[in-house]
Amino acid sequence: MAPKEDKIITKFKYRFSLFFAIFVAAIFTVIIITSFQQILNVTTTLSARQGIPINEKVSALIDVDAFVNLSKTLDPNDPYYETTRQKMLAIKEDVNCLYLYTMAPVNDTIFRFIIDGSGQPGDSSFSPLGSLEDVRNYDKAFFKAMKTKNSQFGGTIDSQDKWGRVVSTYTPILNSAGDAVGIIGCDFEAESIYLDLRSQILGQIALSLVFIIIAIIVYISLLNQVNRQNSRLIELKREAESASDAKSNFLANTSHELRTPMNAIMGTTEMILRKDISPDVYQDAQRIKQAGSSLLSIINDILDFSNIDSGKAEIHPTEYLLDSLISDVINIIGVRIEDKQIDFITNIDCSTNIKLYGDIVRIRQVLLNILGNAVKHTEKGYIKLTVFSKTEGDDIQLNFEITDTGLGIKDEDMDKLFGNFTHLDNKKYQGTEGTGLGLAISRNLCRLMGGDLTVQSKYGEGSIFTVVIPQKVRGETPPAGTEHTLQEQAEIRFIAPEAKILIVDDIITNINVAKGLLLPYQMDIHTCTSGKEAVELVKNNHYDIVFMDHMMPGMDGIETTAAIRSLEGADGMDGDAYFQNLPIVALTANVVVGMKEMFLEKGFTDYLPKPIEISALDRIVARLIPAEKHRDAGPEAVRTRTVKTTDLKISGVDTAKGIAMTGGTETGYRKVLASFHKDCEDRLPLLTQVPGERELPLFTATVHALKSAAATIGAEAVSKEAAILETAGKNGDIQTIEGALAGFYYDLKSLVERIETENPAETGQTEEDLSPYLHLFTEIKTALEQENIDTIDRILEELESKTFDAKIAGIINTISDQVLMTEYQAAIKTIDTLIKTTGN
Repeated sequence: MAPKEDKIITKFKYRFSLFFAIFVAAIFTVIIITSFQQILNVTTTLSARQGIPINEKVSALIDVDAFVNLSKTLDPNDPYYETTRQKMLAIKEDVNCLYLYTMAPVNDTIFRFIIDGSGQPGDSSFSPLGSLEDVRNYDKAFFKAMKTKNSQFGGTIDSQDKWGRVVSTYTPILNSAGDAVGIIGCDFEAESIYLDLRSQILGQIALSLVFIIIAIIVYISLLNQVNRQNSRLIELKREAESASDAKSNFLANTSHELRTPMNAIMGTTEMILRKDISPDVYQDAQRIKQAGSSLLSIINDILDFSNIDSGKAEIHPTEYLLDSLISDVINIIGVRIEDKQIDFITNIDCSTNIKLYGDIVRIRQVLLNILGNAVKHTEKGYIKLTVFSKTEGDDIQLNFEITDTGLGIKDEDMDKLFGNFTHLDNKKYQGTEGTGLGLAISRNLCRLMGGDLTVQSKYGEGSIFTVVIPQKVRGETPPAGTEHTLQEQAEIRFIAPEAKILIVDDIITNINVAKGLLLPYQMDIHTCTSGKEAVELVKNNHYDIVFMDHMMPGMDGIETTAAIRSLEGADGMDGDAYFQNLPIVALTANVVVGMKEMFLEKGFTDYLPKPIEISALDRIVARLIPAEKHRDAGPEAVRTRTVKTTDLKISGVDTAKGIAMTGGTETGYRKVLASFHKDCEDRLPLLTQVPGERELPLFTATVHALKSAAATIGAEAVSKEAAILETAGKNGDIQTIEGALAGFYYDLKSLVERIETENPAETGQTEEDLSPYLHLFTEIKTALEQENIDTIDRILEELESKTFDAKIAGIINTISDQVLMTEYQAAIKTIDTLIKTTGN
């Protein structure tokens, strides 16, 4: 047993034993005190019952008038005195009374003995007629009898002589007027009664003590047995936890060892499928791919079940948008259902533009699991996803109903449905892969989130699975496009030629877009494609704003920002304050609710979603560029960004939207298209095979970048495909990546080919003579030497609007990229080479 657990048990045993001992001692003490008090009470009562009748006998002998006269004369020769004394002595001897006497008051505290019937004159205990007695130390019953004029008995007192404990009784002597003129006292022996009762009670106490000792012994024996049992249970618990940990570690290690060769197998299979192969080989490779996908799914299910079974499954709530959750699920299932002749119907019967707080990853996993089962088990008909909700204050109950027209479930199998490793109707579904853990995992996850998973089914007709999950409401968000619609015109309110801006993005297309949108402000714009370069540029330049992409290979935007914030001040800078206060704006296509707050927590100053909206960019620039650097644009410079129409047509691309998103000019748009073309050619090799665990972060960053870049040029369909892959990459959903990657690769490659074919900037007629444009190359070379940004941008825009052959157009694109990366000396060399090789 662990020392800590030993210590806990010992401490518990000590405290419990101490409590038990104190409890027993307290009870025992109460019993003794109560018992002795009862002895005294019983003794007093019994004695008094014997003493009062004696007083009454004496009272019958007393002649009140003679008693009053005797108390006045105090004459021992009075016949009444001796006669009465003898009668009282006879009564005393008859009842064995210890002391029998009469007294008359002198005042409140002094009484005079009148007749002593306890013995003979001359006895040491005899009280002669007239002797005085101070009664202040007498029992209170003495005074009570005189006052109430009724017989009273006192408590048991220790006489401190041979008689031991005695009880005194008192009866007043009343005259005809009812006044107390004297009192009769009798001291009755109580010692024998007391001793007898004490002996009985002491015997009872001794017997009780024996029983208590026996109880303590039994208690200690039982406690030791309990301790031994607890120790055994703790040991068994530790062994079970150790076995569970060993099982989890084994499963995790086995999973890793299985995934590595499986990814190699599936990647190689994917490459084979893309080659020109015979139908037989294609079918064999397809079977390998499907079997690999099933095996990976089984591995994932076993790991999830292991975590839930061992209590390691956790819920990680975050803010999210319900619309985003539903869109992800619909998009992913849409890919899986393509190969089946069934319909996929959605019925969203609630507002989806609300921010919720919960574990979106687990909810998505549950829904995809159930919908995936429906896809596997439905051969014809339809699958329907119905979403509705019930809201009460800040609480909302999400209800997802998944209806299918599959085989259904037999009544006798309903109790087995959520069992572990359970397959129902095995003969019917012999060709269906899986562990039989999916529904068990899904229900356990629902219950972890405070919800449940239930099912209704009719064999031969289909099933309805209902997922109920409570969530917290964090507010509403406007529907996409309602808060910031695409601005067709945005007035340039100011210019800032003294401002210096840095744009950091690993996608040249995105850099071109951002730079094009910022050009009207006439700022000094620097660019780079990696976090490492950004840190060096920030060290050596004093920027007013840094626009930082989020997802970049190597050092991402968050890591780069952290590195910048941790820099120490250098010469010419304002100490550490420059790096701490430098405005850094996150550029990201990740618009899930809560992302802005996350970026602000990570050290960013603000957040700008991609595709970049002109109005949002304008607000950020106006706010973050120091007011002292704002300059009046002037009549010549004031202009509006106007989205122009174009005759440029590229299949699958909304060119009008692309022009609007890239600054409003066809020339700028063509430049962005060229950058997109180059970026895609560079990244297509990364998409030829399903990524392994190590490659998954790079893959996710790549499709994330392509998602935003495709949306920027207006290629919405390709952007949505990239979004599905990005979501799958973030969730580690290899199965979805396997199903969607080949189609995305083909669509992206086709888009690149169409851009290359249909973009006139790359397919125009050859211009053999550059002499009409020589002055432009000479002028831009001079501007590069002087680093005159406005002139460089103006001439590049003019050159890019001309029609050159593919070679010259490519060189101009190279110059543009070099300028974009502020590689001015390289651009000058390219211009010199161009002029020299063309002979102009």
